[in-house]
Amino acid sequence: MVLEMLLDSRTAEEFMHAWPDKPQVLPLPAGGQTLTHSINANTILRILDTGCYPPVEVNVIKNDQTRHPRMFTTNDRLDPVKLRRWRDRGDTVQLRHLERWIPAMAALTRSIQTQTGCTNYVSAFVTPAGQQGLQHHWDPYLSIVIQLAGTKTWDIWKPKVIDPTRAHLTAVQTWQDHWIEEWTANGPDLSFDLVSHEVLVLPRGWVHNPYNSGADESVHITVVIKERTPFWITEKLTATVINDQAFRRSISAADLASRTLADCVDRTRERLVQHLNDLDSNDFAHLLRTFAVTEVDQDIV
Repeated sequence: MVLEMLLDSRTAEEFMHAWPDKPQVLPLPAGGQTLTHSINANTILRILDTGCYPPVEVNVIKNDQTRHPRMFTTNDRLDPVKLRRWRDRGDTVQLRHLERWIPAMAALTRSIQTQTGCTNYVSAFVTPAGQQGLQHHWDPYLSIVIQLAGTKTWDIWKPKVIDPTRAHLTAVQTWQDHWIEEWTANGPDLSFDLVSHEVLVLPRGWVHNPYNSGADESVHITVVIKERTPFWITEKLTATVINDQAFRRSISAADLASRTLADCVDRTRERLVQHLNDLDSNDFAHLLRTFAVTEVDQDIV
């Protein structure tokens, strides 16, 4: 199984039954050697040194400040000379969506989706010695961080929001500046110095402040897995009404602007409940599994 390339067999099996709720650090298993033959620190650094990557998928960041693309591109192409200057000044480079540009990463993400039913993507980060790119934040997805070279320190705090998603209470929507003061004053709940061939499992919602405290450049990739939720099933259930002509009828502009709109809501709700009651759960579950392993999630960034 592909998860056993990233995690030990016991942890991989646990992932199939319950997603983790606490961060943990694990050694990269023997199967991970296959992965690092396809993607390693040299692979990532060669991309930066040659500029062979689409600029739209590149972020250059230092202490949460992101550079405008014109500062590291020439004629809308990634400029390795400019990129080298920013790296020498301490900026982190993020390469997003490796699975769109590196065949081995595409195979990895497809295999993870087939195994877990979850869409996923891969990013790479290169951080100079003693520097920091992103600061305190949390993510709405599960992250599996694989350190390829150097050391990255991860200071981690318990979630401020339980089970956040991109549609519900993201860090941007709920952020309060005084939290950083609290976290700094109290110190992290957990702290890991991730070294080469170690893996950090970071459940969604956990606040993290990653930085390179070492003397060498840090290179890591992050496999981000978007866990399915009952809300996803709800969206798919509701979408099946499109085959019923009653749900495709036009609503008049007058009804949208009048007090009768509440009556329209009541009628629609009654039809929806009846539609869902008549739905065959086994047939729908088969369709849902097909969605899970084949759909391309454009929401992932």
